[in-house]
Amino acid sequence: MGPVLAGGGSGMTEGRCGGCGRVVEGGTEGCQARYEALLARDYEEPAFFAVHRMFVDTYSLQHPERYCRSGKSLAAHLVGLGMIVEDGLPAAVGSPALRNWLDGTRELDKPPLPEALGEITLGDVEAIDEAGAWRVAVQAWAVSTWQAYADLHPLARRWAAEAGGG
Repeated sequence: MGPVLAGGGSGMTEGRCGGCGRVVEGGTEGCQARYEALLARDYEEPAFFAVHRMFVDTYSLQHPERYCRSGKSLAAHLVGLGMIVEDGLPAAVGSPALRNWLDGTRELDKPPLPEALGEITLGDVEAIDEAGAWRVAVQAWAVSTWQAYADLHPLARRWAAEAGGG
């Protein structure tokens, strides 16, 4: 993928990401740095932005210690991904109804999360530098992650219905 993931010479050693579990240079911090580089690409190259929201929600659900700390943040990513995967909402931007529903002081109880967060990780898709292949790969990653959260699908669907989007 070239310069997006350049980071050689940093002196980092490989380690396991505490979120998705993959082995990556720099461990959890290295995985986060690669995610941030790909986020930047979304904004710089519109063809990659086509799956932006799906990409963000998928990564977030595989890194819940950082991105799903509360019931509200879990709902944002879990319901958002479900609406994209199951209901066909735009993968670029997701659901305005969900964002409106979560806006403000809404309190949601956070359920226990699954131990396994999906078979596919950022490491399986990060080197893809062709936009069409990227969209296909992120879709597969999203489905894998959504399936890992199968026990929470009824809750996600209930929250989606409350948000007016499911």
